[in-house]
Amino acid sequence: MDSEKLIHKITEKKALKDSKELLDYVSESGENTKEYIRYKTLWAMLQTGNEMDEETINDGYKAVKRNVKGRKSSLYINVVKYAAIVVFALLGGYFIHFADFNNEIAMNEIFVPKGNRTSVVLPDGSKVWLSNGTKLVYPESFVGDFRNVQLEGEGFFEVTHDKDHPFIVNVGKHRIKVLGTKFAVVAYPDDEQVKAELVSGKIQFDIHLGGTGDNYKSLMVSPMHSLVYDKTSGKVYDSTIPDGFYDYWQNGVYSFKDERFDSLATKIARIYNVEIVFGDEELKTRTFTGTLSVDDNIYTLMEAFKIASGKPFEYTFESGKIYINK
Repeated sequence: MDSEKLIHKITEKKALKDSKELLDYVSESGENTKEYIRYKTLWAMLQTGNEMDEETINDGYKAVKRNVKGRKSSLYINVVKYAAIVVFALLGGYFIHFADFNNEIAMNEIFVPKGNRTSVVLPDGSKVWLSNGTKLVYPESFVGDFRNVQLEGEGFFEVTHDKDHPFIVNVGKHRIKVLGTKFAVVAYPDDEQVKAELVSGKIQFDIHLGGTGDNYKSLMVSPMHSLVYDKTSGKVYDSTIPDGFYDYWQNGVYSFKDERFDSLATKIARIYNVEIVFGDEELKTRTFTGTLSVDDNIYTLMEAFKIASGKPFEYTFESGKIYINK
């Protein structure tokens, strides 16, 4: 099966299990499996606009158009649209491949590098927005009693309601059960906390208590509240969602109030793909109030922090790192 025919079947939303031709093609070799998952995942990312600006789309389109000849059918347009997003994905450093292929169910894996954002439509129509060093693993189609996905990093979910098939976000050993709702999860493996933020609907935060098996402590999250689990102490904190919640997910603007510099440094490192190194422990404890945008220039941002700081500090850039000293 050539690439154009494979893309054509994917753009027709032909499920693997519903097409003997697709299933035979994927079963032929591991390379065919990878090719299918690569195309399928990229097409899913394309469905929600993928946070691409018009210039990026046009550049990708032009680059492909110069090398594609033939009739301008709907298939041709789909191929060019697909190729444009491939150009975007490669330039942005996105990593997309299959995680497993078993029992006719393929697993998609998307990794969004630091300093980037994207979105994807899942097989059930649910939408997920991902950003800044985040990995999402999900099946090509949901089967069985539950709709399971795995997340490392941060994502905002709009889950399609299906009371008979709960949606579950697995974050390490912990999980979040959903029926149909809007919520966000922040669960980086190297962070000390796991956070669930509920906008509307109903979610259950299952905290794994150690050992093997289903040993969970289940907590309900109230709408417009966040539940934070501290991995070190085992404590759980409940708080209201800040006013700037939507700005961050919809517009890439992060609002903060009296937040410590070391906490902001973690956010800055993920958004701007830099590492911040503090030369003095006291610098970490300084607090700031304001906003930062994914579109901000990192140099301008650091100048703003320097001006806003009650005590002076100096900073230098070197090989992707920002060194901050008194």
